[in-house]
Amino acid sequence: MTDRPLLGLVLALVVEARHWTRVRWDFDDDTCGRVWQFTTVGIVLAAVLIWLDGNRYTALPNTLSWLPALLMPMQFVQSYGLRDALPLNAFSFVAKRRRARKLRHGLSEEITFFNFGNVLFTTTLVAAAVGRKSDIWLFLPGLLILGGWMLRHLGCGRLLPLIPVLAVAGLLGLTGRFALEKAESLLGHAAGYQSGGFDPNHAATLIGTAGTVRQSADILWRLQPGEKKPPPRLLRTGTFNSFLGSNWRNQRLANEDFKDLDTRLIDGGAYYMLQDSAAFQAPSALPYFRLRGTAAAETPLPLPGDSAGLSGFELDGIERNSFGTVRVFPKHPVIDGTVFWKSASNPESPPIEEEDLKIPIAEREAIRRSNEQLGITRETPLGDQLARLRSYFHKDFRYTRQLTIRQPFYRAGAPTAINLFLTRSRAGHCEYFATAAVLMLRDGGIPARYATGYTLMERDVKHGGYIIRGTHGHAWCRVWDAAAGRWIDFDPTPPDWLAGVSGQPPWNQRLDDNVKRLREDFFLWRNRPANRLAATLVMLGVGLGLAGYVARRLWYSKRRLAAQGRAAGYTGAIVRTPLHELETRARKRLGERRPGEPFTRWLARLRPVFSNSTTLDEAIALHQRLRFDPAPPRASDQERLAQLAAELEAELKRS
Repeated sequence: MTDRPLLGLVLALVVEARHWTRVRWDFDDDTCGRVWQFTTVGIVLAAVLIWLDGNRYTALPNTLSWLPALLMPMQFVQSYGLRDALPLNAFSFVAKRRRARKLRHGLSEEITFFNFGNVLFTTTLVAAAVGRKSDIWLFLPGLLILGGWMLRHLGCGRLLPLIPVLAVAGLLGLTGRFALEKAESLLGHAAGYQSGGFDPNHAATLIGTAGTVRQSADILWRLQPGEKKPPPRLLRTGTFNSFLGSNWRNQRLANEDFKDLDTRLIDGGAYYMLQDSAAFQAPSALPYFRLRGTAAAETPLPLPGDSAGLSGFELDGIERNSFGTVRVFPKHPVIDGTVFWKSASNPESPPIEEEDLKIPIAEREAIRRSNEQLGITRETPLGDQLARLRSYFHKDFRYTRQLTIRQPFYRAGAPTAINLFLTRSRAGHCEYFATAAVLMLRDGGIPARYATGYTLMERDVKHGGYIIRGTHGHAWCRVWDAAAGRWIDFDPTPPDWLAGVSGQPPWNQRLDDNVKRLREDFFLWRNRPANRLAATLVMLGVGLGLAGYVARRLWYSKRRLAAQGRAAGYTGAIVRTPLHELETRARKRLGERRPGEPFTRWLARLRPVFSNSTTLDEAIALHQRLRFDPAPPRASDQERLAQLAAELEAELKRS
C-alpha cells in the first residue's frame, strides 16, 4: 500500500499477530456469511464516498488502494478462527440458501474451503501498484521481497534458488514498464498530443489529418452569471504564437514564463488580480460569474480575454504566463469561485513583432494571394481587416467536422494543409479558420495569436446558468488593437458551427450529467466549514459505535469459548514428547488445529514441506509409541525422537 504505508504496517501486524497469541473465536458458517455481507456493504459505501469525494477518473484506483483494509474483516475471521480456511458458500447468498434447504431435507453437501489470505495478498499487490507512489525506486524491490516472502512461506522452494527467479521477474517488469512509457511517448508525439494533459507550450491540432472531429460530451465546467448580466461568449485556456506544420507552439517557454498572481485582501478574502495594478478596478464595479468544475494541478482556467480577477477559489497556488494562460493548483479536486471580467487591461503582455508577425515560409504565398483577393494591405485599418475576413470566411467557406485534407507534414513542392484549405477545399473546422485568420492578419501587419478554449453555448434551463462540455472546445484569434493598447478576441469561424454541437443530449448523457453535478455539489457542500465538522462527527460516531459493538461481541464470545475449553478439556496426565517442541513453528505454517483434530494428523500436513517425509513419519510413530504404549518408554526411543525433532525443526527454519 504505497499511498498509506502506516495503515499497511498496522494491517500486516494484525495478520501476523495470530502467531503471537492463542486467542481464538469460533466463527461458524453463518458468522462468515454475515461478515462478508458487512464487508460488501463497506466496500460499496467506500466506493461511493470516494467517487463523490474526488475525481471520477481516479475513483477506481483510490478504491483499489483501500481494498486491503476493507477486506480485513474476512481475513480476521480466518486468522483468528478455529479453521485455517473459509467456506466458499459464505460468499454467495444463493449457495447458503441451497445448503440450508438441503439440511432441512436431511441431505448432505460437501463444503469447499479456500484460503482467503491469497485473495488479500493479491489485493495488496494491486493496491500497491495503483498507488501514486508506485513509481519510486523502492516499489519494485519491495514487491519482489514480498513475493519471495510469500513463496518461501508456501514452501515453494528454498531462499537461494528464488533469488535469480525474482531478479529475472524484476528485470522483465522494468523492461515492460519502460517499453510502455516509450510507446506512449512515441505514439503521443506522432499524434501531436502530450501525455501530461494540457501543455501551455504546445497546441496539437487536426490540421492536415483526415477524419471526423470527435470531442467528449462530458461536462467540464459550469458557469453561473451574476446579476442577470450576459456572460462572456469565449473562454480562453491557452494562447500560442508560433505555427509550424500542423501545430501551434510558443517560442518562449511558457512553463518558465509562469508567475504567481498578485493578491489583494478584499472583504476578508483573497482576490487574485489579473489586471495591471495601475489600472486596478474594484470588483464591485465589474460584472462577474461563478465558475465550478473538477480541476487538478496545473489545470488551465477557462477565462474571458479581459478577465480582471478571481476570488473564492480554494487554491494552493495560481499562476499566469505572459500569454494570458492562467493555471491553478487546487486544494481539492472540485473548485468553485467568482471570476470578474471586462477589465480595462489584458492579463497578457503586449506583442513582440518578430514573434507575433511571423508567417511560415510554406504558407506565405497562399496567405498573400488571399489577402490580395480581399484587398487587405498593411495600410488597411484593423476594423476593415476584421470585417473583410469575417465576411470572407462566412460567405466563401463552409464549417465541417468531416475533415478531408490529408497533409500532416510539410513536403517540399507540395501545398500545405492551410494552403489547401484556402485555395481548394474551403471547408474545415475552427482550427483551420483560426490558423488561417491569424496568418492573414499577420500578413496585413496586425500582431495576432492563436487561442484555444470554449464557447459558451449551452444554457442549463433546469438548474440555471451554463454548461461547458468538451464538445464546446473552440479555437479563435487574439488580435492586437494598437489604438486601444490591448488584445481583443476575433472568431472567424462561421456561426453555423454551433448547430452541429448543440441539441438535446441523449438520455445516458443526461444521466451522466446529473451524476457529475451531484458529485461536485456534494463535495463542495461537505467541505464547507459549516458542514465539515458535522459530517466528520456523524461519520466518527457511526464508526466508533460500530467498532464498539463488534469489539463487545468479540470480547464476550472469546470469554465463553475459554470457559467451554476449560470445562470440556482433558484433566488427566499429559505426556509430552520432543515432537511437541515443533508445535509453535508448525503453527506458523499450518495455522491453528481444527477442533477435535489430533496433533499427529495436524502435524502430518507438513509432509510437502520436508525434502524427506519419512523422517516426519518416523517421528510421528515414535511420538505415538511414547504417548500411548502401556510399556515403559525406552531411552533409545526418547533419544531417537529428540534427534528427529531437531532435524525437522532445523529444516523448518531453513525453509
